[in-house]
Amino acid sequence: MSSFSLLHPRDQIVATMERIYGHDMTTTSGGNVSVRDETGDVWITPARVDKGSLRRQDIGCVHPDGSREGPYPPSSENPFHLRIYASRP
Repeated sequence: MSSFSLLHPRDQIVATMERIYGHDMTTTSGGNVSVRDETGDVWITPARVDKGSLRRQDIGCVHPDGSREGPYPPSSENPFHLRIYASRP
């Protein structure tokens, strides 16, 4: 098990986006990342937030029942992420 997997999903997403953005592999508005945890919650980058300055508290959570938490709506790509997780248990 890597130390990366011990990080909270919010921290994993922020670290991943920093690497992607830092290597010019996305723009401030592009590229979305999600993590599904052991409870089935999906943590995902927010919509309409600069990915180059993403903070831990910006990351939202979508619960298996469809309810969500976070200061921003999830990425507009959220339905695609959820379908992928549903097909890859």
